[in-house]
Amino acid sequence: MRLDGKVAVVTGGGAGIGRAICLRLATEGARVAVLDIRQETADETLRLAGGDGVALTCDVSDSGAVDATFARVEAEVGPVDVLVNNAGMIVMSHLRRVTPLVAKQREEAARGQVTTPLDALALMTDEEWRQIHAVHLDGTFYCSRAAVRQMAPLGRGAIINLSSVCGLEGCTGHPHYSSAKAAILGFTKAAAKELIVQGIRVNVVAPGHVGTEALQGEISAERAAIAASTPAGRLAQPAEIAATVAFLASEDASYFVGQVLSPNGGLVTA
Repeated sequence: MRLDGKVAVVTGGGAGIGRAICLRLATEGARVAVLDIRQETADETLRLAGGDGVALTCDVSDSGAVDATFARVEAEVGPVDVLVNNAGMIVMSHLRRVTPLVAKQREEAARGQVTTPLDALALMTDEEWRQIHAVHLDGTFYCSRAAVRQMAPLGRGAIINLSSVCGLEGCTGHPHYSSAKAAILGFTKAAAKELIVQGIRVNVVAPGHVGTEALQGEISAERAAIAASTPAGRLAQPAEIAATVAFLASEDASYFVGQVLSPNGGLVTA
């Protein structure tokens, strides 16, 4: 019960890693505000978490919607103590284009020479680029700003941003996602140095590849290949990412400021 009585906002809390984070923070005693683009999935997460909190629809890429949602959280459950910027998205049109080519490159590499171009960058549309940055990067900024406005007068708070190993080292074929996640690292470090004097800790979790329902189906073969190439021999479980978030949200991490924790199964070790 390290978060007993705390109000924790989790964006993208309706499924996958976000749902796991909500359940873990509720177990730690927090009252959870589940934010998601879909009301029904947010409602289900709140039910699974015990119902002590609120479930709200929010498009984190919409600045006005974020401010209105955080005002509702404060009115209905209290000022924010913990914010987890988890909301994200995938562009399936891009994945459908790139995934078969990545598999082909892997086969060619096994034979000694890669000749197939991915053309991930050359064929990326403006919309695909902007969608990813709007949700991942803009959403992190909008929600952090709204949370800080509630945290600063109280002189306390913890913000945990979700980046990725793609932000640490870049992921082949995914320049939009990699750049958005790398930008979150820089944003976190700058915000952490600024806000710690107000009692607000900001840190980042940069997971490796995680096994979630959203990344199954037509790209499951690619996920299996990624798992095989990870030193741990498997994908992460959402609960493992949630455990890292719970640590950073608690006072056990009171001296962690602007740090990057990366549960990645040995994929990145430096």
